[in-house]
Amino acid sequence: MQTVYIKFLSEEDRTRGFYELARRSRIASIPGEVYQVARDALKILEDLHIGYRRASDDEVKIAHDQIRNPAPSVL
Repeated sequence: MQTVYIKFLSEEDRTRGFYELARRSRIASIPGEVYQVARDALKILEDLHIGYRRASDDEVKIAHDQIRNPAPSVL
């Protein structure tokens, strides 16, 4: 299964898109409101006119860096 990283265009798109993808496919959330979805699942968003864009390489790198190196907790 090939995956892509996306960002939704609005809060409404994010809410609807996450719900529909969770119901009909798979979706993973990473920091920075970046989502990993199956390439085939993009058709679900397009059919429902849910706005999204592909996340840039920099956005994906920053999100993965936050997972690997989270900021230290403030005591």
